[in-house]
Amino acid sequence: MRKISEDICCSKVDVLVNTSYKDFLDSLQGKKAIFYSKNLSIDYNGDLNIPIEDGEKAKDVSNVLDLVKSLYDNDFNRGDYVIAIGGGTVLDLVGFVSSIYMRGLNLINIPTTLLGMVDAAIGGKNGVNFGNAKNILGTFYQPSAIIIDLNFIKTLPEEEIRKGLAEVIKYGLVLDKELYDYLAMNDKKILEKDEGALEEIIYKSIKDKLAVVKEDERETKGIRVVLNFGHTIGHAIEAGSNFTIPHGYAISVGMGCEAKIAEEMGYSEEGVVEDTLWILSLYGLPITPEKLPSKYSKELALASIEKDKKIRNDEILMPFPTRIGDYKVVKVPIQTVKGFASQCL
Repeated sequence: MRKISEDICCSKVDVLVNTSYKDFLDSLQGKKAIFYSKNLSIDYNGDLNIPIEDGEKAKDVSNVLDLVKSLYDNDFNRGDYVIAIGGGTVLDLVGFVSSIYMRGLNLINIPTTLLGMVDAAIGGKNGVNFGNAKNILGTFYQPSAIIIDLNFIKTLPEEEIRKGLAEVIKYGLVLDKELYDYLAMNDKKILEKDEGALEEIIYKSIKDKLAVVKEDERETKGIRVVLNFGHTIGHAIEAGSNFTIPHGYAISVGMGCEAKIAEEMGYSEEGVVEDTLWILSLYGLPITPEKLPSKYSKELALASIEKDKKIRNDEILMPFPTRIGDYKVVKVPIQTVKGFASQCL
């Protein structure tokens, strides 16, 4: 087991990597409300256990009020715990609920997918949907603890591991050359779910993300934007497919595309594009739109770029890899981004 502790703004966040979530929950003093993915077999009984449907529909604001009512009806207070066990949907929804009930209960994140372990559970961003707008309501609220139990991902199919690896590779490309090198030399161990290899890449990814979040928790300093490498184009692909294309696959293509944009605009050293495409291909991730698992509308994808949350004064803040493990944030006019995206897509 490895432990990471960070003070982020006004909160202390403890991360335990490769530990038993049941043992941890047993150690807590106070009532426990466990909200978990309906697709999981959770054999742990809290004071309140509520299954949650996976998928974007579960994140509707009406569901938030139902969960708040369950806490209220069962007399939960600020000394008690709200525990989220599941993938990104559950972590987003439950994190939001925990942040608004009584202005904040103790939140414990227990991600059950690789993507959740290296991304969704880390950083304190919570969002729910209102009307047709995804994540339009949200809060920044740090969990008091994040528990990484590798037993959850040992049973996942390889395809699910690949989806999460796209985010791990992102950290290697723009933040951590040591992680990139480890990924380059240990692909077989990682894809075969070797415990030591999984622990290593998850630990490094979490450390990388927390270091960024600590410097720019609320995305006001232009530092946290580095975590969006590949996401401008990736989110456009997701939107163009009506969110049927998995996030990891969309940002994989997005990273390849954005690396090419960086090179064409003169920000990347020679070889960065090739290194990016090579590492993505090494893990069987798509690097061109033709390799994506389903179709998308190019027109909808390009239109969605104008709704990007990183837009400031008709420019998009984009983190470009300058060399493996390093980056530069660049302001790129929206129409320029759309022009490059049209070529990539």
